[in-house]
Amino acid sequence: MLKINILILFFFVFLFFSCQVLKEPAGKIMGSSLPAPEIETAPTEEAENAIKPTYPLADYNLKVRNLDGSYVNLADYKGKVIFLNFWATWCLPCVAELPSINKMYNQLKDENIVFLLISNETFEKVAKYRERKKFDVPFHIIDSTGYIPRLYQSPSIPTTFIINKNGEIIKASAGAEDWNDEAFITELRKIL
Repeated sequence: MLKINILILFFFVFLFFSCQVLKEPAGKIMGSSLPAPEIETAPTEEAENAIKPTYPLADYNLKVRNLDGSYVNLADYKGKVIFLNFWATWCLPCVAELPSINKMYNQLKDENIVFLLISNETFEKVAKYRERKKFDVPFHIIDSTGYIPRLYQSPSIPTTFIINKNGEIIKASAGAEDWNDEAFITELRKIL
C-alpha cells in the first residue's frame, strides 16, 4: 500500500511540474490565435431609427494595491477610460493574453486610459512574474479585504472590463483576447 501511495504522489508531483514547465510555451502558442476584441459602438446620428445601446454603469467601489504596496482607488479614475483586467500567473489564458495587453499598454500609456490588471496572488509572486516577463503594464493586487464589487465578479479568468469616460461598461469579456489588435485599438482611441 505504501508503494502505491508513493507512486500516486510521484505521479501528481510529476504532473504538477510538467504543467508548470509547459505553461509558458502553451501560452505562446495560444496567444498567437486569440480572437480580436470588439467594442459595440453607438450608431451615428445619420443612421435612421438607430437605437443607442445602453451600458451598465461601473461600480467604482474597488480598492487595490500597486506592487509597491500603495493603495489605488478605482474612484480616483472617474472621467478616464479604464481597462480593468482580472488575471493570475497560473492561468494559461491569462498568460496567453498578457503580451498583447502589454503591447497595447505601451501604445496607449500616454493617452487618457488607465490600466488596472488585478490578481489575488501575493505581491512577491506577481512582482517576480512581471520582472521575469519584462512587462511594463502595471500589475495590482486585490486589497486585504478581497472585496470585488458584484458587477466585476466572474466564474472565470481572465475577465476584462472597459469603462468609458461616462462610467459606462462598454466591454465585458470573459476569456483571453488579442488586445493589441489594430482595429480594436483604433476603436478604443475614438473613446479616449
